[in-house]
Amino acid sequence: MEFSRRDIIQALCNEYKHLFKDAYDPGVDLSFEEYQSEMEAKTLEELIRETSTDNEFYTIDDFMKRYG
Repeated sequence: MEFSRRDIIQALCNEYKHLFKDAYDPGVDLSFEEYQSEMEAKTLEELIRETSTDNEFYTIDDFMKRYG
């Protein structure tokens, strides 16, 4: 399945919210808005790398099902 750049950015932002909902440290971590801006500045290829997916064990489809 193919996903748009916007879909992947939204999923990465959803993942960020999930990962930092209880462990956010404003002295170290980016704010949600800063993180979103950084993701919006990336190319599609860079965004896919940000998902830490591969073609065998944790696919982009898996990532999108979880956070998309």
